[in-house]
Amino acid sequence: MKKLIVLFFFLISCTDQSLVEDSNIILEIEPDTNEGESSESQNYSNDNVLEYPVDFDIETLFECLGDNGINPIPSPEFNNNNILIKFDDGYSQDFIDNFKSTSRECEEKMKNMSTDTDSNEYNEESNYGVVETNTGLECKKGFYSDLPMPKDQDTAFNYYEYYWQGNEKICYNFYQDELIDDEWEETVINLFDFFIDELGIYVPINLTLVDQNKASDETLRQINLDDCSIYDFLKESEIEVCANNRDPWGNRFAAAGVDWRGQSNGGNVALFVDNWENFGRDTAIKIFAHEFFHVHQNGLIYLFEDENLFGIPKAWLDNPGETIYNDEPDQVYLMPTWLEEGGAEFAGPLLAMQYDNNIDARKFFEESLDEARNVISVAASNNDTVSLKDYEYQTGLYESYNNPNNGIPREFAFQYTGGQWAHLYLLSLDKDNYEKLMFGYYKNWAENESKNPGNGWETTFEELFGMDVDNFYRDFDAFMLKNREEQLLILPTNEELQNLAFSK
Repeated sequence: MKKLIVLFFFLISCTDQSLVEDSNIILEIEPDTNEGESSESQNYSNDNVLEYPVDFDIETLFECLGDNGINPIPSPEFNNNNILIKFDDGYSQDFIDNFKSTSRECEEKMKNMSTDTDSNEYNEESNYGVVETNTGLECKKGFYSDLPMPKDQDTAFNYYEYYWQGNEKICYNFYQDELIDDEWEETVINLFDFFIDELGIYVPINLTLVDQNKASDETLRQINLDDCSIYDFLKESEIEVCANNRDPWGNRFAAAGVDWRGQSNGGNVALFVDNWENFGRDTAIKIFAHEFFHVHQNGLIYLFEDENLFGIPKAWLDNPGETIYNDEPDQVYLMPTWLEEGGAEFAGPLLAMQYDNNIDARKFFEESLDEARNVISVAASNNDTVSLKDYEYQTGLYESYNNPNNGIPREFAFQYTGGQWAHLYLLSLDKDNYEKLMFGYYKNWAENESKNPGNGWETTFEELFGMDVDNFYRDFDAFMLKNREEQLLILPTNEELQNLAFSK
């Protein structure tokens, strides 16, 4: 017998030099429900196989069945035409009959719930136990027990209104704070308050700061438990299992993000004492700015500003395994890796210097240029030509022995360093691009994605910067082959960088 499929999604995780994927979000498949679809449209080939339409909300059905004592439930099989539930020899006929009977009752409830949703009547109690869990806006707590019912929908998006909107805040959660220098506790608070003042805050944030090398095992486990409780939409009985399956603490680096499905519970930031002990003060501040920018990107990108609603593409909800969670994607679904990581690497030195004008942002940019040039030169020595386009969604492919150019892995992190210099290159074309790079892309993505599903990112880029994406890749790739002195001509002075501004 099998259990419901569980998929793992990794939040953005990165540091200055060594950047790896960190925290995972457990996602239960949640396709969308179409009004009027029930067991009447099923075509049972035999008593041991149940067939549902491909867009049937199988996850909600399973939740309802579980609430009615129907367990264990076989894993659904998804194909292009339908969803199959197959009962092997481990299931008795009584169980199958009970499953069918209870399924019909659940489907009737789902039909009624769908009707309510289509008429825009939000009924929290009808959403099978989804509740507002933290109306007092306390720290270290989630806000919803699961993704709530959408307030509205169209063919492309589900639209959500969260009860915490208008009351977003950041929580500073210092674990075993006696191990953390008071100066750095104060610095972290002042720093993130500054970032929020500069860029805004679009989702609630829980920030974790801990000395991961000296903290007790109990403290580290508590952080795992807290993270699982806040972000993973888990039942009480599942939290322990989630905590046990977290990444080993010795492998963790500064991390931050907002999960697309878990946006209702806000964003997270994970920082560590060794960020400044290993890299020094200025680099640590840059790392922290980088991480905050990931929350900025992924908090703002799903927001429809005019309606003040957050959106999730229906395609992702209906079939995450073949879209945003596809192990072998064939397109960009949210934003290119070079834009996401390069954007944070671009914003990091700038925000750090604006916080403390003694920080040398230009030095950080020059170091990144040297790293990017090294990736290109090493690749060239192996008969491999680097293009920014390679870092849209296939970064890992080119950094592995499956590199389609020559089977030789490239040097690490061009998505960060090359992506950063792609931002500087765009800035050099027009100083007005600064605001577009800091805000514009993320503000416009959802609206363009709703009008052009699957291609929102390209539409957004081309509208903002007035050029075709492929032409941009051609021009930037040529720029990265110039000598270092020519490349540095586009890099503003620290004073010029300090004076960059955008409308608040």
